[in-house]
Amino acid sequence: MARKPKMSQEDRRAYAVQMRAELESIMDRAYGAMVVSQEFWAEVLRTGATLTDRSPINVVAVAAQLPGATRILSSGDWRKVGRYPAKGSTSIRIWTPIKRRPVETSDAAEAPSGTEQAPAETSARKVSGYKAGPVFDLSQTDGDDYQAPAAVTLPVDVVRDTLAAQYREMYGEDPEAAEGFDGGRQVPDHAARILLYGHAWRRIAEVDAPMPGQHAAEVASAAHVAALMLGITPGEAVMPPLAGIVTGDKKPPVHGAVIRVIETGRAIADAVMSGAAMCPAVADSDTRNLVTSG
Repeated sequence: MARKPKMSQEDRRAYAVQMRAELESIMDRAYGAMVVSQEFWAEVLRTGATLTDRSPINVVAVAAQLPGATRILSSGDWRKVGRYPAKGSTSIRIWTPIKRRPVETSDAAEAPSGTEQAPAETSARKVSGYKAGPVFDLSQTDGDDYQAPAAVTLPVDVVRDTLAAQYREMYGEDPEAAEGFDGGRQVPDHAARILLYGHAWRRIAEVDAPMPGQHAAEVASAAHVAALMLGITPGEAVMPPLAGIVTGDKKPPVHGAVIRVIETGRAIADAVMSGAAMCPAVADSDTRNLVTSG
C-alpha cells in the first residue's frame, strides 16, 4: 500500500490555519450555547469535573465536540498504552501550546568572558502561541484493554467534616450558624452540598459576576463541579444569565464565568482531598478507608 505523501511546509501551515479557524468557530458556538442551553452548560461542568487534566477552555472545546468524553489523549499517547484511534474516528481539536527553543549559543567563546550559561535557560522550550491540536477520547480508540487512572473519593461524612473544618479555619465562622443548618440532623451528603455552596460563595467574588443572578449561578455551578469530583450527588448546575450580553472584550462574559466556575470547583475538591487526613475535625474518622472507582 502506497504511503500517503507528506505535506509540504506550506501545506502544513495552511492546514494549521484552517484547523485553528475551525476550532475558533467551535468555541464561538459553544460560548453561545452555554447561555441558552441548560443541558450543554451541565455537560461542560461534567466534562470539567471529569477531565481534570484539561484547562477550562479545552473542557468547553471537548464538550462541544464530543459530549460524554471521559479520557482524552493524543494518538501518540494512546499508542504508548497500547491503543490507537479507531478506523473512521474523527479527532477532537483542543488548544495545544506551540513551544520553540530559544536561540542558544553553540560555542562558549561567543559568551562574554567570566559568565555562566544556565542549562535550563538555553534548553527549555518556551510557549510562543497555541494551535488546534488533535486528541481522541477513550471511546474513539481500539486496542489493548485500558484501565483509566483510579479516582479516589472519600466517605461522604469525611467530606462533610473536612469542609466544615476548613470553613472555620478559612473564614473564621461557624458553618452551621453561617449557612443555617444543623449538621447533626442533616444527612451527610445534604450537609456537604450546603458547605460546598458556602465555600464557593466565598471564593467567587461578586464583583467578578456583576449581572443580576450571575454570582449565585456561578456559585451553584462551582459547587456542582466540586460535588461531582468528590463523588457526592450534586446540586443544580445553574446556567449563568448572560445571553445577549456584549462587551468590548474579545471573549464574551461567559468565557470568564466558565473559567471561574471550573477552577473554583476543582480548587474546593482538591482542598478537601488533600486536607481530609490532616483536618483536626476528622482526626477520629477512618480516612484511610478510601473508596476507589475506576
